Amino acid sequence: MSVNIAHVSCIILAGGQGKRAGGRDKGLVLYHNKPLIKYVIDVIKPQVDDIVISANRNINSYHQFAKQVKHDTDENYHGPLAGIAACLPLCKHDVVLVVACDMPLLPGKLVKRLATGIQGKSACIATINHYHQLAMLIKKNSAVSIQSHLEKNQLKLIQWVKSMPYTSVSFDDIPEAFVNLNHLSETN
Repeated sequence: MSVNIAHVSCIILAGGQGKRAGGRDKGLVLYHNKPLIKYVIDVIKPQVDDIVISANRNINSYHQFAKQVKHDTDENYHGPLAGIAACLPLCKHDVVLVVACDMPLLPGKLVKRLATGIQGKSACIATINHYHQLAMLIKKNSAVSIQSHLEKNQLKLIQWVKSMPYTSVSFDDIPEAFVNLNHLSETN
């Protein structure tokens, strides 16, 4: 069964504490006079049918970028898995793109390339030189597995990915596409 890339939802993860950004909300940090999340949305919007933003602060600010903005169900910042778990019920489709809010150079064919690898799998993650990137397609029915990991306090996203039937797609040809701006000095 092939994945219909015309029917993909997206979760943009913007719910972190911004520890490496001096406590600032990374999605709203300006990069060349534009919020980082706006770069992500500009690239992702033509590739997906609906977007849900995972945010735990500045909810009203994020509403200017997407109709659906959801905070974690727990206030303890349990990381990306908690954001994904909170947002999955709001996604319209069975296949969901998950990306971070601080990658302003994502490729225009991200969904198309990842879709080639998700056939028969629960997840397909982008890699650069065999290192996993925070850009992947997952199946919406993975929510049960994600919740199980959260309940066991297994919070690492990559640990969850590796526990599932997954594959990866190499983006070694465009490594710059997955540069993420974790430190405020990188946004100057």
